[in-house]
Amino acid sequence: MKNNLKKKIIIQTGSLRVGGQEKMLSELLKVINPEKYKVLLLIEEDCGNENIYEKNIPEYIEYEFLTSKKFMEKLEKYKKSKNPFHKILYSLMLKSKKKIAIKNFKKYLDFGDIIIDYNLGLLRYCNKLNLKGKKLIGWSHAGLGGRLKDKRKEKNRKFYSHIITINEEMRRCYQKNTNQYGIKIHKIHNFLDEKIIIEKSKEKIKENLGKYIISVGALTENKNNISLIYAFKKLVDKGIDENLVILGEGKERENLEKAIKNLNLSDRVKLLGIKENPYKYIRESTLFVQCSYSEGFPLVLLESMIIGKAVVSTENYGSKEILEDGKYGLIVENNIDKISEGIYSLIINGELKKKKEELSLKRGKEFSLEAGRKKIEEFIESI
Repeated sequence: MKNNLKKKIIIQTGSLRVGGQEKMLSELLKVINPEKYKVLLLIEEDCGNENIYEKNIPEYIEYEFLTSKKFMEKLEKYKKSKNPFHKILYSLMLKSKKKIAIKNFKKYLDFGDIIIDYNLGLLRYCNKLNLKGKKLIGWSHAGLGGRLKDKRKEKNRKFYSHIITINEEMRRCYQKNTNQYGIKIHKIHNFLDEKIIIEKSKEKIKENLGKYIISVGALTENKNNISLIYAFKKLVDKGIDENLVILGEGKERENLEKAIKNLNLSDRVKLLGIKENPYKYIRESTLFVQCSYSEGFPLVLLESMIIGKAVVSTENYGSKEILEDGKYGLIVENNIDKISEGIYSLIINGELKKKKEELSLKRGKEFSLEAGRKKIEEFIESI
């Protein structure tokens, strides 16, 4: 007789805030076939209004938050406070959050025998869970899988039966560094809903930004927007007409604003913050630039290619894999001069820019939602 029982899967993640990993989770949930699988999504943090991707959870996916909105609001309040006593309370609450997460996670362990640790958050406490008869699958979105400095986390790797990586270099490094645990290492590229990206990109922007180059991502040191601003200054000195637009928010905003002011670029560089629909800004741009030091598999780079933009990226494992070492876009050394030269070469060479735009569209189709669905189902059925 044919077995019509659905496989039951627990997916654990950290939050539903804005971020590449969180966006990819929403794409993963889309491709899970409710006819084959029953899924419970466990989210460690309820961030209230910052749960941007909560609305994207399909109705057939059950989900629960492991810590409350009220708890997270208080934690955030103490984190931002300059009061020394609040700093102590913040530290104590962080420890308490871990205990609450463990306690609540245990309540749902009987739901299914497959657990996907989507942000590797269970590395902190999987030794405290009864995992007998269960398959724990880690999903790595960043880093190269080297030996962990945290001895407890390193030791807890042995509880994972499989780890999914998102690029080839990551896969090789995990294979080398976790070989002693007998973990099976897999590579599954990120994938995106091409139709939605293209449809959203057709919306009109309200701002008058003129011609502009665009970069999208969190304002963090790793994204290296400071080098992009200095590279842009060189382009302004060469007489280009384009402005620079940066979408995203983060702790580096103040440093970026100071650099913009010191370089007299206040009329040419726009920090527009987080936009719910970045695609329409990408579509209207001259080209897309990414200056990160490291990327596992940069979604916004791929999104820009799906929209048909020529792209310039600094060297990192994720970008090199998407761009196939420069075949589908320009890859430059991560320094101000090379970033500036790469952008300038596309601005002044219309034929090269058009060719890279055509190649972007071609490459983008290889990471469709349907391709992702097939790979995910093949993986789940193989374990």
